[in-house]
Amino acid sequence: MKKERLVILLGTLLALIFFSIGLNQWLKQKTPAELPPVVVEPKPKPAEEAQPKVEEAKPPVQEEQKVETKKEDLIAKKIEEEKKKESKKQMEDEKKQKQSPVEQTNNLKAQKVQVEKEKKEHVIQIGAFIYKENAEKALSKAENMGYSGEIVSEDKFYKVRVKVRTDNIRAGLNKLKSAFGNAIIIR
Repeated sequence: MKKERLVILLGTLLALIFFSIGLNQWLKQKTPAELPPVVVEPKPKPAEEAQPKVEEAKPPVQEEQKVETKKEDLIAKKIEEEKKKESKKQMEDEKKQKQSPVEQTNNLKAQKVQVEKEKKEHVIQIGAFIYKENAEKALSKAENMGYSGEIVSEDKFYKVRVKVRTDNIRAGLNKLKSAFGNAIIIR
């Protein structure tokens, strides 16, 4: 039984081999058919392009004069704008000079008060430590950065909190996070 199978398989294998060899020989002998030439049809031109454009003959002097007048108009506009800006600056300077020194200092104080009013004071916790020495190190680092702070003993931790006076708390918080690794807003 096994021999019969083996003979059948070998016969089939030989038949496939001879078939593939014969097919290759036949394909080599057959000449490839020539492909027909590719024909490209011209596209019709739109009506505008089909007709030649007729331009009016203008003397070049007139065109040059138009360009020059446009340039002159633009230059004149720029000069007028600059004069207006200069006159505004002069008027502001005159107003400042007319003010007495007392009024000038009052204006400066009012501006400072507005800036201070916009800034709010926030308390940010920059760390919670088990050992007080570590909390003191963090506090001294914050003080070297220009912050005032304190150490609060709470929940078996020494928490370091600093006061930040700013109008943009996110920027201050990011600065502290970059320096201490973590920071949270307490109030």
